[in-house]
Amino acid sequence: MAYYTGNALYDYLSTCKNKDNFYWASGNLWMLVYGDDNQNPRVLTVVSGNELNTPITEYEKRALQVATELVSGSDLPLNFIRFDPNHTITSVQYWEYKGSPMEQLEVISSDVLRERFGKFGLSLNSKVAQKSINDRSSSPYHDWQRTHLGSSVTVADIDLIRLVGRKPKEIIELKRSCIELEKWTPYKPDYHNFIPISKLAVKISLDFYIVYNYRRKEPFLDDVSKLKVFKFDHRKGEACSLVGYKTIQQFAN
Repeated sequence: MAYYTGNALYDYLSTCKNKDNFYWASGNLWMLVYGDDNQNPRVLTVVSGNELNTPITEYEKRALQVATELVSGSDLPLNFIRFDPNHTITSVQYWEYKGSPMEQLEVISSDVLRERFGKFGLSLNSKVAQKSINDRSSSPYHDWQRTHLGSSVTVADIDLIRLVGRKPKEIIELKRSCIELEKWTPYKPDYHNFIPISKLAVKISLDFYIVYNYRRKEPFLDDVSKLKVFKFDHRKGEACSLVGYKTIQQFAN
């Protein structure tokens, strides 16, 4: 079962000459920042929906390589979780980065997984977290996350990373809707999810941008010919500021 439904910006980047300068997770793979009740990032998690007890895939290895580069030089923990996408979660395969390559994946129960998240300093509670309006994912892992970690944990999905060689340079949040390009601005309620990524970006000396494109439902059009770019920095009074407009070619370069 695949949860990724397509994105014209990803489609363009996957075929452009600078495609190696970008990384994004898609399909049954996610890169998540978990923040505490003060929106401080506590752990970076790579989550993969794949059959348990199978060899790690090249796709999973690539995600872990990028994630390792992200936390390199910081004190932010990194872990990897693999779940069976076809069943309710009772156990997962698990690994934590401790400065050495992955040797093997440990099989742990759902309760132990919750305990592992608790030790990172997340404020867990028993109140089921409400599903975000923008969250189109409905995997067994996302269901487990909402029911087991509680409502005080902030979870932010990293959409896109710009690379220089192997090193991350920018973290990019992608937004799209039927609102005209010139009229759209990031919604203040979404800042709650932006702040953990902004704090992560500051911690590892990266810039954090929000990139918006227009998408029409009928007749369908996912228009990435022109993009609206904002910079987000939680340390500033006006956290979100307009950078300007770019063509998709300018953005990719």
